[in-house]
Amino acid sequence: MVVRCQEIFSFEGKKNLWQEKPTAVIKLLEAGIKLNKSYQEQYRSTKRKLERAPNSKQFSFNEMQIFGKFDLFQRRVTKLIELFSTIDQFTVLSEYNLEGMEPMIDKFICVKKEFQSKNNDLLDYLNNEFDRDYVEFNNHIFDLDADIQHFIDQSFENISSIENALKQFHQFKHIFLRESLKAGLDSKLIVIFLNYGLEIERMHDLYEKMKKNPPIQRNFPPVAGRINWMQNLLKRIEEPMKQFQEHQ
Repeated sequence: MVVRCQEIFSFEGKKNLWQEKPTAVIKLLEAGIKLNKSYQEQYRSTKRKLERAPNSKQFSFNEMQIFGKFDLFQRRVTKLIELFSTIDQFTVLSEYNLEGMEPMIDKFICVKKEFQSKNNDLLDYLNNEFDRDYVEFNNHIFDLDADIQHFIDQSFENISSIENALKQFHQFKHIFLRESLKAGLDSKLIVIFLNYGLEIERMHDLYEKMKKNPPIQRNFPPVAGRINWMQNLLKRIEEPMKQFQEHQ
């Protein structure tokens, strides 16, 4: 089955994984992991059924001999999924053309080219050189993740309103797909929510202070002006709440 998976993943030797879209590669590789899982589940299910019938011939095979190669191959496949997920992340970043992100995308392109230049057979799970090169690749990605996190932090530091911060969060949520970046982004939502709580307190204090004599816009009658002032305060509270509900 390992050989057959290698044939399928290489499109019967006609293509290699680098020629395909990252999302398509990931889907293909995940199917291989599901196959291994299903294979082992079916084996153990049959074994349990035989154990309930003692008079039947039992499975007495060495599971390491049966599944060992496939499990080893799956480890490589898991690394390849991580590899192409990283490539997909930077593909998405390049498509959004975020101002200030260009140096990081250029750096990733260089890192990817360097990794590809090693000419490792991605599906040769016995090739240890791939593993060493992959560790080096991930070290570069770790540094890039730190740079991107700094970019995210700066992006939110320059935003003053709760509404704009939530809009920025919503945009970034669909751009930054890697778990390490998503975790950092989720922390921003917590900060935004805490700031929203402070904003509610400020609106409450402002209302109590000025409710008897609120500032009224020009050309507004007194009663209509008071109502308009209160509606504006309410809007500053309600609009962010609607966006928080959308992000739940």
